[in-house]
Amino acid sequence: MAPRVPLGRITREEDFRRVYRHGARRSTRLVVLHLLSNDLNSVRLGVAVGRRFGGAVVRNRLRRRLREAVRAASQEIGAGVDVVVVPREPAGNAAYASLCEEVTTALRAAGVLAPIEGEGP
Repeated sequence: MAPRVPLGRITREEDFRRVYRHGARRSTRLVVLHLLSNDLNSVRLGVAVGRRFGGAVVRNRLRRRLREAVRAASQEIGAGVDVVVVPREPAGNAAYASLCEEVTTALRAAGVLAPIEGEGP
């Protein structure tokens, strides 16, 4: 197992808004990713889980699972990017493996991760 890469956190509302306004958006069936390059030479992650998913326990569990899904793919993410993950409705009941797969797919579509060998140009 590869060592975990520490991820910075996006916590300020203005940082979330900046990523939403100026960043690229990639979506899959379970998640929407907003990505924007930064000048910090690090990867920062924000997860926005709304109240529609349930109480605090349910939202925090989904937040932890999404953060870990990005962390699992973060070995391949280049430095200097802000990532905001917004789950879609089916993500609340999705298996962890499905969340990981969807996050990885969205990151590849955004060009943040290297493409799989033998795939595409």
